[in-house]
Amino acid sequence: MATIFQVFLIDNRRAVRVEAYAQLLHYSSKYLIELIQKLRRKKIYIGIKWRKYWYIFLPDYSKIKSPSGKNNPTNLPSGQQIDVDQAWRKAIEEIPQLLPKFDTEKEEEAPLPLNYTINQDGELGVIAFSSLTSKTVTQIIGVQNATYPATTGYSYGNYIFYDPNKMSTFDAGTGGTLKSTQIPQAFFEVCRALDAAENTRNGANPGLPPRRNLSTTVSFDTGTVAVAATIPIIASIQTDGTIKISGSDYLGSTYSSFNNGGGDLTSTNIVAAFLETASLLSSAEKVVTPVENQPNNIQIVIDTEAGNATVSANLPFTTAAANNGDVTVIAIDYL
Repeated sequence: MATIFQVFLIDNRRAVRVEAYAQLLHYSSKYLIELIQKLRRKKIYIGIKWRKYWYIFLPDYSKIKSPSGKNNPTNLPSGQQIDVDQAWRKAIEEIPQLLPKFDTEKEEEAPLPLNYTINQDGELGVIAFSSLTSKTVTQIIGVQNATYPATTGYSYGNYIFYDPNKMSTFDAGTGGTLKSTQIPQAFFEVCRALDAAENTRNGANPGLPPRRNLSTTVSFDTGTVAVAATIPIIASIQTDGTIKISGSDYLGSTYSSFNNGGGDLTSTNIVAAFLETASLLSSAEKVVTPVENQPNNIQIVIDTEAGNATVSANLPFTTAAANNGDVTVIAIDYL
């Protein structure tokens, strides 16, 4: 029985996680990653690291053995272009063992992992004979190649146009702290506000331990904003037996002031507003239909035992430059 692995598409080029390919070679994942990094130092790219996982492109045996001389570039999520087939030819010259073979009497008949099939769940079988049904699988794409339902026109760093009938909507209220009209933008805006509040509190209290519960990283290479936060929470049981979770103000009222403007948010401090906006964005992702098209750009984990909520997010963005050189980062409404 074949071992089954999930397949990912990177610019329509099949790849698997390093852990899966390592099993074919009978290597440890750590050792295979070391080999990939060794090749990368020689500018031979057969694998990439995207977010927290390493992926390796599946070799095309026919193109490795019989190169056509034609360059077929693959666009990586970072925007970099590589020739995977050429990289694999150079890789097996350096490390022949990277191309696995199984024991057979004739080498030319040795089945390779290229004889794969994909089942209805988008998983990879590494044997040549299988009744699995082919289907398109998970795609890994950067913001440069992504599509967003509400976006009608888009040029990275220049402009972005939306279809107002397809955009997510956010009511910032009147005279409130936030000004955004779409949910992803509101979340990005509240992240900036919480980050500024932390910096203000830390700068005003140099003798106290700094509070850095939020990290926001803007990457112009990938066109994404990475958010990581651990927020203390208060859990309270309501009269109907439900449990209410709200962010605990770890900055103090002097630094956490927030005006909800009477709009979609009900929070009265920036910490609670951050958690509330994150929950709004997470809920908005889950109402996208069909289910297989639902994005998962934000994850929230509530731990009532530890008394905190962990929020992780990766949001696509574009930029705009003003006449004076100021650069504005604008969250894309991917919903």
